[in-house]
Amino acid sequence: MQRKPRRAPLELNIFGPARPLTETAWLVDRVGKNRNFDLDGEGLLTLLERYVDPARSRPPEWRSFWHGRYGRNSFSLHPKLVWLGVEAGEQSPEPAESSWRFELRGPETAQLDFSRAEVLPDWSLGVQAPEPEFLSVSQRRLCPRWRMPRAVSVVRFDGAEFTRMPLVDCEGAIAPDALDRLSVLARPPATPKPEMPLPLEPDEGALGGEWLPRVKLLHPRLIWAVQKIAEAFPNRSIFIMSGYRRDAHSSYHQQGRALDLFVTGVDNADLFRFCHTLNDVGCGFYPNNKFVHVDVRPFGTHRVAWVDVSEPGAPSEYVTRWPGILGDLGAAASGE
Repeated sequence: MQRKPRRAPLELNIFGPARPLTETAWLVDRVGKNRNFDLDGEGLLTLLERYVDPARSRPPEWRSFWHGRYGRNSFSLHPKLVWLGVEAGEQSPEPAESSWRFELRGPETAQLDFSRAEVLPDWSLGVQAPEPEFLSVSQRRLCPRWRMPRAVSVVRFDGAEFTRMPLVDCEGAIAPDALDRLSVLARPPATPKPEMPLPLEPDEGALGGEWLPRVKLLHPRLIWAVQKIAEAFPNRSIFIMSGYRRDAHSSYHQQGRALDLFVTGVDNADLFRFCHTLNDVGCGFYPNNKFVHVDVRPFGTHRVAWVDVSEPGAPSEYVTRWPGILGDLGAAASGE
């Protein structure tokens, strides 16, 4: 009879079984206790704020800080270093080997002497990129039952695909996979369904702005708008009739910021009225179509509404008034 090898005695201390003390020891311990974790966006809040707080329409994107009309690129942050005594257009003389002398030409004229050319002033202003934290996660807080978001049913226009899940988490941030799932449902017709989850980075073969060929990620505020519609009309399915359209020039559909949708059992007039209560959102009412147009717009747009009485497939035909719709809401601004 073969004996089983004896196990090494378990080392104990006043805190329980002894484990090697590593940077991830606390994580291994809590994972073993079935604790849930989320990515900690504390250090990356400026990059994740659209997903953490999608309800807020922010001032221009971070790019405008550099490239806007009054951005940092509109003036020279690094003054020019030129040879002393050399006018514009003249050829610089050869410097002496012992010492190089430079002049700082900019808004504030000054003269600086440097013993060697490699020694240049530091214009970084002490700003350094933050180093990423190792495994930046935080333990998920318990969500009270009264705050727990309800699952939302979203269906593709042909009814062959659908998803049912909470679109936001307990804190109101975009729920995991919600952006991927709705972006896949909003892809153009005749586009094959991609494998889920979507890749972490855009596909190299996709056109600019697309994540995969003919698949574009929706704007996070559009997920928030669908969530608000689901809260206004609970326990009803939301059908996406049209989402991303590559050829929809000068349209929010091309930018992944618009959806044409309807809610089962809800009159489109009621859906349109509720849509018009959302700030920085465009709402289009189409009496001769089955859907309501919903798009999310830049900060400061406020509320935009229009009525298009054209038949399906015909050119747009906007009207300035519509009984029970446009007269109550004021003047409309046409456009998608």
